[in-house]
Amino acid sequence: MSQSVALEQEASAIADSLIAKHGHSAQNIAAQALSDAVTANDLAGYKKWLAVRRHILDRGDTIRYTRRLSDKLVWAIEQALDLDLPQLASVLGVIALEARNAEQQVTADIRSPGSNRPPLGGGVNPDEPEYTRRLSDKLIWALQQSVDQGQIDIATMLKPLYEVAAEGDAARADAYRKRDP
Repeated sequence: MSQSVALEQEASAIADSLIAKHGHSAQNIAAQALSDAVTANDLAGYKKWLAVRRHILDRGDTIRYTRRLSDKLVWAIEQALDLDLPQLASVLGVIALEARNAEQQVTADIRSPGSNRPPLGGGVNPDEPEYTRRLSDKLIWALQQSVDQGQIDIATMLKPLYEVAAEGDAARADAYRKRDP
C-alpha cells in the first residue's frame, strides 16, 4: 500500500472518529491539531491533519467557523499548505498559537467574577463569515480583527505576511489573465 493511500485511510478513520465523538466541533479539534503540527514544524503531522480537515468538510460540515482570529489563521494555514508554502504555514502556525493563547486568556478573564468584558471571538456578532479563495483576503481579515481586538503584536506579525500574500495573489491573477486561451 502506498504511503499516500495509507495517509488517506488514516485521515478518513480519524475524521470519522472525531465526527462521531465531537459532532460539529470535530472541525475545531482538527483545526487545533493542524495548527499544533504546523507550529511544531511536523510535516507528516500537518499533512495528516490537513487531510483529516478535508475529510470532515467532505462529510457535510462545509460551513467553516471563522469568527475567531485563530480560526481565520488556521484557514490561512490550510491554504498556504495547499499552495505548497510550508514556510508561510509555519509562521502562520506560530501566530495562530499566539492568537489562541490570547483568546484563551480573554475567555478566562470573561469567566472571572465581576467581569463584564465582551467575548473576544466576536460572540456578539452571529453573522456568517464571508467566503474567499484568496489567501490575502484571509490574512487581511485576520489582520483587521487583530487590530480591532487590540492584539497589536499579532497584527505586527501578520502585516508583512499579508503583503507577501497580496503580491502573490496579484501575480497569479496577472498570469491567469495573460495565459493563452
